[in-house]
Amino acid sequence: MIKIIKCILLNSFLLLPIFLSLSLFHEAEAKENSKDANYYLKKASNAYNQENYPQAEKAFRQVLKMKVPLHKDFYFFYGKTLYFNGKYEKSGDNLSAFTETVGKKSKYYSEANRLLMRSKKKLAKLNLKKTDPVRKDKSKKENKTTKSTKQHNTPEMVKIPLGSFIMGSNHGSPDQKPPHRIKMKKHFAIGKYEITFSQYDAFARATKRKKPDDEGWGRGNRPVINVSLQNAKDYAKWLSKKTRRNFRLPTEVEWEYVTRTGFKSQLGFNDLIGLGDANCDGCRYFWESAKTVEVGSFDSNKYGLHDLFGNVWEWTCSVYTKRYKGLEKTCINTNDLDGKTIAVRGGGWNSFRETLRSYVRYNNFPTYKGKDLGFRLVEELE
Repeated sequence: MIKIIKCILLNSFLLLPIFLSLSLFHEAEAKENSKDANYYLKKASNAYNQENYPQAEKAFRQVLKMKVPLHKDFYFFYGKTLYFNGKYEKSGDNLSAFTETVGKKSKYYSEANRLLMRSKKKLAKLNLKKTDPVRKDKSKKENKTTKSTKQHNTPEMVKIPLGSFIMGSNHGSPDQKPPHRIKMKKHFAIGKYEITFSQYDAFARATKRKKPDDEGWGRGNRPVINVSLQNAKDYAKWLSKKTRRNFRLPTEVEWEYVTRTGFKSQLGFNDLIGLGDANCDGCRYFWESAKTVEVGSFDSNKYGLHDLFGNVWEWTCSVYTKRYKGLEKTCINTNDLDGKTIAVRGGGWNSFRETLRSYVRYNNFPTYKGKDLGFRLVEELE
């Protein structure tokens, strides 16, 4: 019996170096994988910042292959990237895993939940198109209509119901005072989105004028920037003539009226726009770049209007005054601009989120052009 025990102990000691070497090998392998994982995570982040979502997805997949423990937030970012690549089923799986694991305490929970719902809706629409031949025919007609609309580059307008509201605030700076009731007496429609480069470039080509600089960020559906007040007015005049409709810039009253509903931080002084709610300084996640994003990238308000806050400041047609004196209700005459500045609203991609409120005002000289300033249009309906 003693001989047997000695034999077992001897064999155990002989095997111990083998176990130790295997342990060290796995530890070294884990460290190497960790380095690789960090490399691909950085690669994914850089690709996402450049809006190269397919490349970002490839890098995230490489991370998944590594034998390293993954932070819970990884599944949020990976799911979001899959969403942008149109892989709604896989996106939903990852976002669902994230929301179920981390719970509501995560700062990404709200956005993950929103994207999860959008993924499900888009997936349902895709499945419906595959199974419903009638729906396919309708879809083709809808696509033709959409293409036709895009060719004309006419902004999508939303009719606004009449009503009244309290304009201004006692909480902020003197130029927001005094709060006063405004009754809207005339029907109007306002742009669902800010005017895009695609729309403005069509005007520039037609009128043979220089196209505004996009700062190297891209054109297409990004909001047009580096446009003066006169540039915006010229575009509205050209579009009115082309479509036989009456387009112009909004007054301060019209702009604030459409923002006073349907979004958490548009009324309350203590509420703030949070992460993922808009494009501003303090609204972005760590991997998102400080620049404009495509219009409609964030949720709309009750009227279906997007990007009223953040992305770019928006020209109005009203002259700016240090306190409200009634000029906020009208458009300034172009021939009467000497020494005057024009009110701009909404905040831009580089604005602090504390300034993204319905009653916050700023002003620029009419000739000013900036990489954080664009516009949307109003259509007169009466």
